[in-house]
Amino acid sequence: MKKSMICLLAAGMLFMLALTGCGGKKVEVKLLPEKAHLGFASDIVVEPDKPPYNLGGWQGGHPMWKVEVPQTGMYKVSIEYSRPGQAGKAKGTVLLEHNQHDSYELNFTVRPTGKDNGDWSVYQTHEIGGASLEAGTWQLSIEPDESNAHSGGVYFINLRSVTLQLEKE
Repeated sequence: MKKSMICLLAAGMLFMLALTGCGGKKVEVKLLPEKAHLGFASDIVVEPDKPPYNLGGWQGGHPMWKVEVPQTGMYKVSIEYSRPGQAGKAKGTVLLEHNQHDSYELNFTVRPTGKDNGDWSVYQTHEIGGASLEAGTWQLSIEPDESNAHSGGVYFINLRSVTLQLEKE
């Protein structure tokens, strides 16, 4: 009886560890506006004057980040953004490049988040897609679809962050 109880408890503990991911730490890389390279995005500005920052004034161009991917695996890519209430949908592309052979293009469409046409204050997280990334240094850029980028508005989006989260090893 005692041995079966111990085995049952051990099996239960293993099951709980499996459900919680073995107690492992979530692998995530968060890219922030103030770390973006804006050399190819002269119209984009980091705003406001204090955190949380966003990339705003976005009419064209593409901000870039150097990304250190800590572990090889499948990563979910998402953005935290805002867009005025009546601006219509906007389309863009996240481009991930590692070397001449590894690159991913993730196309996305975002909806307005604000209450009205002047409201940029409501942020929303939008999952873009997934990419199988090797550990190492990558370059990530975001470009508006120039044919549709500002549908119903002057600017593309306000971008607060880009997140890469490990889903599967």
